Amino acid sequence: VAVTTGTGGDHRKDNSTPWNNVRLPESIRAIGYDLHLNIDFDEMQYMGTQEASLNVTKAGHRYLLIHSKDLVLDQSATTVHAEDGTPIEIKETFMGVDKDPKLAATNDFYVVEAADELPPGVYKLTIPFAGKVQTSKLTGLYRSSYTKDDSTMPNVYQISTDFEPVDARSAFPCLDEPAQKATWTNTIMVKFPKSYDLNEWSIISNAPETSRVVDDKLATMTVSFEKSIEMSTYLVCFAVTNFDFKEGKYERDDGTEVTLRVWARREFQDSLQYALDVTPDILRKYEEFYGVNYPLTKLDQIAFPQFNSGAMENWGIITYRESSLLYNSVTSSQEEKQRVCAVIAHEVAHQWFGNIVTMAWWNDLWLNEGFASFVEYYGIENAEPSWSILNFFYPDEIVVAMNFDSSPSSHPISVTVSSPEELSGLFDTISYRKGSSINWMMQNFIGEDDFRAGLAHYIQRYRGGNAAMVDLFEALNEKANIEVNVTEVMLTWTEQMGFPYVTVQHSGNKLTVSQTRYLRGEAAEDDTHNYQWHVPFTFVGMPAGGSEVEISSIYWLKPGENLEITLAEDYDWVKGNAGANFYYLTNYATVDMWSGLADAIQDMPAATDRMSLIYDAFSMAKIDKLDYATALDMTKYIGDNEGEYVVMSRALSEVLSAADLVKDDKNAAQLFKNYIVDMLEPTVQKLGFTAASDESITISKMRDMALRNYLKNVGNSTNEYVITALEMFDKFVLDPVGEKSTIKDIFTTITRTAIIYDSNGDENWSSMWDLLQKSDWEADQKKYIAALSRTNSTDKLDRMVDASFEEKPKGDCWRYLSYISSQGGHLEYAWQTLQDRWDDYATKYNSTSFTMGYLIEIPADFDTEDKYTQVKKFFDSKSDNIGTGLKTVSETLATIKNNIEKRKKYGTVIKNWLTTL
Repeated sequence: VAVTTGTGGDHRKDNSTPWNNVRLPESIRAIGYDLHLNIDFDEMQYMGTQEASLNVTKAGHRYLLIHSKDLVLDQSATTVHAEDGTPIEIKETFMGVDKDPKLAATNDFYVVEAADELPPGVYKLTIPFAGKVQTSKLTGLYRSSYTKDDSTMPNVYQISTDFEPVDARSAFPCLDEPAQKATWTNTIMVKFPKSYDLNEWSIISNAPETSRVVDDKLATMTVSFEKSIEMSTYLVCFAVTNFDFKEGKYERDDGTEVTLRVWARREFQDSLQYALDVTPDILRKYEEFYGVNYPLTKLDQIAFPQFNSGAMENWGIITYRESSLLYNSVTSSQEEKQRVCAVIAHEVAHQWFGNIVTMAWWNDLWLNEGFASFVEYYGIENAEPSWSILNFFYPDEIVVAMNFDSSPSSHPISVTVSSPEELSGLFDTISYRKGSSINWMMQNFIGEDDFRAGLAHYIQRYRGGNAAMVDLFEALNEKANIEVNVTEVMLTWTEQMGFPYVTVQHSGNKLTVSQTRYLRGEAAEDDTHNYQWHVPFTFVGMPAGGSEVEISSIYWLKPGENLEITLAEDYDWVKGNAGANFYYLTNYATVDMWSGLADAIQDMPAATDRMSLIYDAFSMAKIDKLDYATALDMTKYIGDNEGEYVVMSRALSEVLSAADLVKDDKNAAQLFKNYIVDMLEPTVQKLGFTAASDESITISKMRDMALRNYLKNVGNSTNEYVITALEMFDKFVLDPVGEKSTIKDIFTTITRTAIIYDSNGDENWSSMWDLLQKSDWEADQKKYIAALSRTNSTDKLDRMVDASFEEKPKGDCWRYLSYISSQGGHLEYAWQTLQDRWDDYATKYNSTSFTMGYLIEIPADFDTEDKYTQVKKFFDSKSDNIGTGLKTVSETLATIKNNIEKRKKYGTVIKNWLTTL
């Protein structure tokens, strides 16, 4: 496996033809931009002028390079001036790809060659240009829309930007690399259709506006903005919108304040207050956490009906999809509320990790995404302390990361990046979830206070600039008071993929601990790397004859060594990784140790220990280190004896995964359904359908999970709970507005149950389809699509797919097919449709790793050699238009291989276990 350090993908080797390099020359730095745009709203096209101030820091330069993609540049009008205004003679201007179509094809460089060498100094490069607003993709400078039934303008369009990672160059010429931080002074003029009321429209950007000029006769609005602070190009943003906003303030104790505005469609103004309420709490926590104040005077947050991802952390103007920002206190569920708070907390966290301090190059993307994913939990905790959100870290971050990172197709956190396609492909589980998990681990072995002191030290040192991961580790090491070197430890977690499992041998008063790479499937033939980590080992245990558990201090298991621990007393049992705070799994050397833990699990006081023990057991079963029956036995206590949502959810997930391995055996499948019903029935009986007024979010989530899975598996339309659910759906159909509030926290359960037991000529499906077409609330649209996907009618599935390709589908296009497979269970149908309509999907999504990945992973549930061959052959034939999804193809194929092996190895064992119930 390739282990990388430093700037990852720094291909600046050829100075004679620099347009053939992936990276800009280090000795040309952007200082500031003066951008003027004139947008024709009717034609969705624009003209502009970019004045880029560039600092040439070394002698010998003849070429000035700037990124430009899909723009029409006026090369004859391009000028260069020295700092004193002296014009610089230009010998030639050209696109790099025109000089070398092969080497420069994806580098997107516009090259200005001076007649003479440029001495070090500041130069102003002025480029007139023209471009088109994207109308088919939600990236770059793009158009989005929504439908307004009661308007003379049924299709309402907005213009906005989404530039991460490298789409700023498609909107205007710029030095489009994260280390090229510069100020921006933007002036934007929009010519609107003359029928528009310009009083309803706004133009917003990163900085506060300085002037606004409206010409009603010409139907133009021109807005100028203050000079921004220095920022990377991917954080530049502006929006042209007819939204309205709610305004609030974040006030500090010293009297300074930040103006907060939350924007959305005018009909959703009653759903903005929650975001306005929690943002100050989140900002306050982060200023304490990072030791540095939010540096801007304003923060806009805007919800768009059509958006590429969940949200984007642009400096001072965070953009969201609607379901990530809007919360209606009457009709939105607790789950939606948690998502909104989490996304706001994540994006606001980026204002420090990403915006104030930016990774030097994209190989360290995890510094942005991993830290935001980690710190968001503390933002949520400060805004919603009753949620006990830190208990969700292990299942939502560590488990998700390990499930991905255990594959032979995983990759290190820090990787070499050499093309735009590879850049987009980095926005994955490793950067987000593993990144957050190792940050959580660092905090736990450094200590919370010293860790935060180290973060503040890092932010202060690199404030306004760029840094690499080693810079972070060194800053933390300077504040850490521990026996190991932080950098030395953490490079073993960032420069090699995967993670270890430790095996614990307990004999008398001795513990012996060793480590092995955890891997599901066979390693690649060329992967001969010796995987070893610096592992912070802890344990929780019950002293012999004791009544309270004890938690150990940290012992360091070093690469290439075993760890020997002498206990001060004997223990009845020990469980490794106390509190599940570290990124490794634990195996136990003997069956007796596993049996002792199975007997003790329900008495372990920490939910994270019970939850992680279950995950450890099934993880070991999946690599033949533990009998699958022993792992399944560990879930038998759940029914009446487990009251924590995070533990029951983990156990249920593992049981469902085991059931999937024997799904082709009708008898075994039914026995598993019976087992799931018995596991969940006590919770269903206890919680019922109705929530208490002061109910916690964990109880709400427990009810929905238990009811949804109970009703799906009970398989009896005369069951009293099924009847109640169907009655609730009937009432909802008759009065969607009035009844939504009574079922909002079990809305997923009610809608899916209505389709599963839709025996009256698909009447429920038709009613729900109509509800979907009338819905403007994105969170509900997702739930409708998931429920509708459960129909067994091919005609109706065809109808869903066709509707997904309409200009403004209800919900994202990709979501329909993805849900038909994952939620509806129609894997064969979804796979065939993906093949038949591949070109349609690829045209829409091949520049977007998130969405393309969701589609490419559809066949990952296959578990036969024939399907593996078919999937591989198909994707091999489409390699020219997979785009950023190429990495997901290898992950999908590895998953299929693993599924094949699991079914062969464990099917019989699981069936035998079922006969013992």
